[in-house]
Formats: sequence, C-alpha cells, structure tokens
Amino acid sequence: MTAARRRRVQNDAGESRPGEVQGAIIAQGGNAMAAPASAPFRSAFESSPANIGHTLQDVIASLARAADQGQDALFSEARILFRTALGAADTRILTRSAGMWREWNRIEAEDGLDENVAVLVDRLQPRDAPVRSGRFLVAPVRGSSVAVVIEIGEAAEAPASDLQCLCHVLYLALGSCESGQGNPDKLEAIRVFQRVANQILKSGDLNDVFTQITHEAKVRLSADICGVMLKEDDWLVMQRCVGNLASATASLRMRSGQGVAGRVLETGKPCAIEDYIHSEIISRDFFSLARAERVKSALAVPLLSQNEVIGALEVWRRRPSRFTPQHTAELATLANLASLAIENVRLAQARESAARRLELAHKELQARYDVIRMSADLQEGLTSLLLAGASAPEIAERASLHLSRPVLLLDRRLDVEACGPRDFEFEPLLRDTRTEISKAGAEARAILCGAAALRFYCQRIVAGAEFLGWAVVFGGEDPGGSVQLALGEICVTVALHRMKERAAARALSDRLSSLLWDMVEAPEDLRRAALQRARDCGVDLSGDICVMVCSFQESPRRNGARPPDRGVPASWRQMVGEFAMRLPSSNRDVKLSTLRGDELILVAAMRGGAQPRELAEAICKDLDRAMPGVITCVGVSRSLKSPDLIPSACKDAQAALTVTRQANQNRVLAIEDIGVAGLLLSMRDGADLRQFAIEKMRGLFNESARQREALLDTLRIYFASNCSQSATAKRLRLHQKTIAYRLEKIEKITGLDLNLHESRMLLDLAVRMNDLLA
Repeated sequence: MTAARRRRVQNDAGESRPGEVQGAIIAQGGNAMAAPASAPFRSAFESSPANIGHTLQDVIASLARAADQGQDALFSEARILFRTALGAADTRILTRSAGMWREWNRIEAEDGLDENVAVLVDRLQPRDAPVRSGRFLVAPVRGSSVAVVIEIGEAAEAPASDLQCLCHVLYLALGSCESGQGNPDKLEAIRVFQRVANQILKSGDLNDVFTQITHEAKVRLSADICGVMLKEDDWLVMQRCVGNLASATASLRMRSGQGVAGRVLETGKPCAIEDYIHSEIISRDFFSLARAERVKSALAVPLLSQNEVIGALEVWRRRPSRFTPQHTAELATLANLASLAIENVRLAQARESAARRLELAHKELQARYDVIRMSADLQEGLTSLLLAGASAPEIAERASLHLSRPVLLLDRRLDVEACGPRDFEFEPLLRDTRTEISKAGAEARAILCGAAALRFYCQRIVAGAEFLGWAVVFGGEDPGGSVQLALGEICVTVALHRMKERAAARALSDRLSSLLWDMVEAPEDLRRAALQRARDCGVDLSGDICVMVCSFQESPRRNGARPPDRGVPASWRQMVGEFAMRLPSSNRDVKLSTLRGDELILVAAMRGGAQPRELAEAICKDLDRAMPGVITCVGVSRSLKSPDLIPSACKDAQAALTVTRQANQNRVLAIEDIGVAGLLLSMRDGADLRQFAIEKMRGLFNESARQREALLDTLRIYFASNCSQSATAKRLRLHQKTIAYRLEKIEKITGLDLNLHESRMLLDLAVRMNDLLA
C-alpha cells in the first residue's frame, strides 16, 4: 500500500464520518468514565476524551500498515488490536465459506462455530449494530462475508459503540488491502495466459499444452486437482490430470449430465459446486471417487469450437470454498486457449503433411543432379575422417583432394588453422584473402570473393549461434555449384570436429561439476570419495581455498523500464554454462566450478596472500566482460584450510549472496562482512553450530584445560554482568586488573575486539553454543 493510500484509509476512518466514528468513541468514553471502577470490563477507550482520538489514530495507523502486507496480516493485527482496545478476553475474525462461518485462519476446518454464535452471526445484516448473546458480542464488518466476535464477561458492559467504530475502520482497511492487491493479481493472470499462449505457439504436442494449462489452472485457482477432458463420441474422456490421488481420476469417462463436467457438456455453461457431496445440482455418479479424492468443491467450464462443446476444463479443491466470477472467467480463458491449441495442432498437422509432400518432391528433383552424388561422396569421406578422430589438417587435405582446389581453414581472428594440400603456399595470398573476407560481412552461405587474380569461395563456420571461423576454397567460377555444396559440407565437418573437441572438455567439466556437488551435498563418505576422484583428475585442493556462489540477473533498461523478472534468458544461461566450463582452464585460481539453475558455485585457491574477497572481485569482473548486460552478484566464504569444510563454506557463501542480492551498493560480499546476519541466514539451512563455536573461540581450545576454563568462566560472568569489568571482578572475587588482563588475552587469542558490540555478541553466542554442545 502506498503512503497516499494509507492516508486515504486513515482519512476515511477519521474524517469522512466524524460524527459517527469519533462521536461514538467520545460517547463511549463518557459512559466509561461514569462507570464504577469495579466494573469487570475495561476498554482501552475508557480514558479522557483527549486520549480517545489518539487511541483511534493508533488503531487506524496499525491497520493501515497491516493492510500493506495482505489480508492475513490485516486480520491477525485486527484480532490483537480489537482484543487490546476493547479489553476483551478473546476476539475472532470470521469469514463465510461454503455456507458456513469459520475463523479466517481455520478456513479448511471441518467444524464451524458454536451453534448459538453461528445463529447470531447469520441473523446480522450489513448495517446492524453489534448484538450480544451471553458473554459474546457479534458485529458485522462487511455484509455477510466478514464479522467479528468478541468474548467479554457475563456481567461486563458491552462496548457496542467502540466495537462498531473499530469494525468500520477494519472495513475500510480491508477494502484498501484488496484494492492494492487487485492490479498485481490481474497482471499475474495475464502472465499465466501469456505462458500458456507461448506454449501453444512453440509446441505442436497437445500433451505439452494440456500439461501447461492444467498446471497453470491448478496454481492460479488455488486448486488441488485439475483436468482436461475431450469429447470422444458421446463420452467425455480425461486427457490430462494433475494433483489426483486415485488412478481412476486420470482415466475418468462420463456421459452428458454425469458429474460436474457432464453437466457442462449438457448445458454448455460453466458449473460451480461449493459442497460436492451434498450438492443437489449434479448427479451422484462420482461421489465415491470424490470421497476417495477428498474433494469438497469444484468448478468446470466448457471447451468450445465453433459454438460446439468439444470438452471441459475442471478444477477441484479439497476444502469447502466459493468460486468467484473472476475464477470462472480465468478458467474460461484457459479453456479457450486449450480450444485454440487443439485447432492449432490440427492446422499444424495439415501443414506438416503438405511440407512432407513438398520435401519428397524436392528430393526427387535434387536426385537428378550428379553434383549431389559428389557432395555425398565428400560428406562420406569427411564423416569417416571425423569418426576416425582426424585432425583439422587431415580434413582440409581430404577436401582439397576431392575438389582439386586449395582449401584454407581460418579461425575467428582469420589466423590459419589448417590448409590443403599441406605444401600449399598460402602466405602470399593471406593478406588479400583477409581483406576480402572482411568485406564479405556476416553471410552464412558460400560467397565468391576477390578480383580476377584472386578468386575464392568462403563460408562462415557456425555451430548453433556461435561463429567459429571461415572455410576458404580457392579457384574460379563454379557453374555446377559443386564447390558451394562441398564448402557447406566442409563447414559442417569442421564445426562437428570443434564440437567434438569441446565435448571432451565438457565431459571432464561435467565430471568435475558432479564431483563438486558431491562435495557440497553428499554424505561424508561420498564427499571423501569425491575429493579423491577430483585429485585423480588432477585437481589440486591443497593450501588455502574459498568457496564463491554467483547469481545473475538482467540489467535494467536504459529508459528505466524493466520487464517482469522471468530469470536469466536462454542465451545468457548458455553463456554462463560455457563460462563455467571454461573457467577452470582459463583461470588458474579456479579449481572447480558448477552451475545449477542460475547459481554458479566456484572453489578457488588463494595464492600469494590473496584474500577471498579480492579473488571474488576479480572473477566478478571476468564475468562482466564475458556476459555484458548481465549483473553478477557474488557471496564469498571464509578461507578454508581443508576441502572437508567445503559444505559449510558453501552455506556461508550462499548466506552472503542472499544479503548481496538485496543490497544496492555491494555486488561482492564475504561472510565476514555480514557478521551476525550471516549466522542467522546460515541457520536457515542447518548451520554447523559446533564449527561456528570453534571458529569464533579459535585458540581458546589450545589452552590448558585449567586456563581454558578460567577464561571461559570469565567470559560467562562478563557477559552475564552486562559487560561490566567491575561487576565481573566482584562476582569472581578477583581484582579488576585481573579481569582486564584475562579479557585482553581473550582478544589476542580470538582476534575479536570486545569493545565492539558485534564481536561481543558473536563471542557470547559461541560460548553458549559450546556449553550446549559440550
């Protein structure tokens, strides 16, 4: 909620109804002041009129702040404020769901309210004053959907005016909360429809589309089960189902009029059921299956094609609930997308059939040309070389022999990698060749370059979207097109050769990546085995090492606008993956690297006295250069003496990364930079508390048992005495200089400054954890 909207809630409650809201509070305050002091009920409003407005202002401000955090936070805060402001023994916020009143935080509970209270709540009208029944006082908040019940003493005076005033404030805050969440909710619905539409456009498989639709519908409508059914003859047959418990649900078949989907097939209209088992709208054919699935409510909409029902999309919930018109509209939109997907697949199948016929005709025509046979011969020869593990010079030699022309293979910088025949004198032609290729631009097909004295065909060598170099065939015109076709085969073969070399490097990288995950996540015996296998692969983890965890996100656009966060794009993800694979070979400090999701984990050796943070900043710069347009954040662990500590170091680095992602200034943070926050964050994932105590107390464990206990006792009393040296001396019956000497010694041993609050806090926690785990 923005500050303007919060002020609007406060103004609506405090200014739009001054006579009704504030007047009621003042009147109640006057009655409270006139009441005897021994009355059993006491309200927070029972004070002087000068304090009443201040109390109401605090209530309004508290509810306005809670509305920023959503309806659950608002109801939780309102329950506390009502109980405190009215002096009630208990307060309950009620909402109506599936025809029953339930507490807002127990909406899925099978049991409802006390029968007398439920009857009393049912009788309330939206604008009724609070009604009392025994020790309960009931007041409506919003129509017949939200109400408040407070519990007071049997003889206590009912604070009806105060309660009515607070209910009005809660009504305004609830409306503001829902209006603040409306637009994001609609935006999320648009994103859901966009994801489904994208799946339809890129996939010709109905199973993939139905899986996407059922998943999105299940999540979007907070359902437990979702299924798509298509009409086959007179039956509706389940095509895809998610979230089901019983196997019978995945193979569900029904006729018109049977169950919820059968009713949709019969009427052609959506059908919503709030209480499945007790509903009189649908047939009882599937009640046993509903009990097996624990279904309480359901919503189904038709799939339409040319105004004819061709199926149904249905969601089930395992709790009593009411489906709103918005739920129906969103499910209907997803159903329309499913219908569109079916039509799209039919059109795609027709198009593919036509394309296959055209391809057959094309192949028949191409078979008439002898040049194809020549190309096939070259392809076969080059493929044989490739399978035999031939080098690039051998590929160039075979191509030159087949074409009876010189062949040159250049890298991206136009440096010569291979030539054929091997005795070909290419140096006199190289300069002019480079000049002509530079003029050729980025053409991916074979092109003819050079003047009459230097004529050659050249073509870019490309693997996927990556440019690898050039293939050049010298010679004059090529009327039959055999040179151009052969050049394409040469480029493909060279690209495959390069990819094969990379695959070998990638296989080693993948193996080391798997070993690193074993070191991070596996049990101790597997971690030790992984360390040994890494050593067998030539990875040296001796000496000081550290662990870094990197994350990536899209940098903001120049105009300040930023698209919705959908994670790292595929092209960037590919760059990150390739960078992770190359990093151990291109950076001698990085020993191991692995990528999972959008997080890159690195294990680096610290040489020449380098600190973990300095090494991380250097790697961050390398990542920035390799991936422009991507912002890199890095969390860094402490320096490690042994690779056995890699799991805990990884947790420290991830804790530092969590802080880095939320910081606007630092893109590289070490675990030491975040202090106690690092400990708290690492405890989320199960921090090693014994290791924490050892790290913080360090050399204390190297002291003799008697000296260690004396120092630890001094620390315990020092912290218990609120860090007062004089109080510590009195409690230990020692001279204050002795206490100062011991504390100074502790500082030298641990490296912590006890004058700093954070150091005292860390050491206090370490001592306590050591005592608990001893």
